[in-house]
Amino acid sequence: MQLSESVGGDGPVCILVRVEGAEMVDRLHQGLVELSRVDEVHCRRYAGGWLLTACGAANADPDPLLRTVAALVDQFDSLAEVLDVRRGACELPSGGDGYRISARFRVSGGDAPADADNICLDAAHVFGTGAHASTRLAVQAMEEIAEREGGLPARILDVGTGSGVLALIAARLGGKVVQGIDICEEAVAVARRNVAANDLAQRVVVSSTPLAELSESYELVIANVTASVLLRLAKGIVSRLRPGGCLVVSGLQGRQGEEIEEALALYGLEPISRYADGKWRGLTLHNPLVA
Repeated sequence: MQLSESVGGDGPVCILVRVEGAEMVDRLHQGLVELSRVDEVHCRRYAGGWLLTACGAANADPDPLLRTVAALVDQFDSLAEVLDVRRGACELPSGGDGYRISARFRVSGGDAPADADNICLDAAHVFGTGAHASTRLAVQAMEEIAEREGGLPARILDVGTGSGVLALIAARLGGKVVQGIDICEEAVAVARRNVAANDLAQRVVVSSTPLAELSESYELVIANVTASVLLRLAKGIVSRLRPGGCLVVSGLQGRQGEEIEEALALYGLEPISRYADGKWRGLTLHNPLVA
């Protein structure tokens, strides 16, 4: 995975590495701790193995950190792999009442009050400010579904929730039960604070539960993730999507939109809408009703 593919920010970098075997996790954990570019390493059980999160400080060019970690992980062959790379934002974009993420919604930081049209995020620690084009495309897709259906469906899953901004907007658009999941514990902690700050704890739940361990099905699934992550999770995402439901994907660049559409067609999903903002692409797809 290239860091340039990841949805960007300008803050701390978290590299998430899956590893198998108790001996291997101890060796890899020690190797990561000894890297000069890594500030801290977290470890937890994940999907039958372990998940190590190597965190580095904010840097104008985090690629050297990724290359260093990737070189270490490569020494473990198939027993370890880099699953994802997250880069937080040091702070939200400044400006008065926040900034628009769509014609209806705006995002604010600090002590700005949350309301039906304003999403308040923790300005100091953000994994997804909403300012990125991929997030705007996902919001556009959700708003179109809500307008067409008179609101979003009741049960919604947000895969790779980050700061929780899409889960929060999904609830504002009518979602009754919104489940946000993220394998990055740091992002989960931030998202939970954002849920509380927006008074949506009764409707939005955020956890680090792996996608493969979910048992519920959902009428709408949102995945604003990179193309490589989406391809790896595609089968699991489709398995959680109810017949007749919709999948919104974003975080794709250029021809990745076409490639992901073709890949999801293999699972029977049919495109409804396509979106573009500069080099970024998004899709809404439909899961046909079972005859």
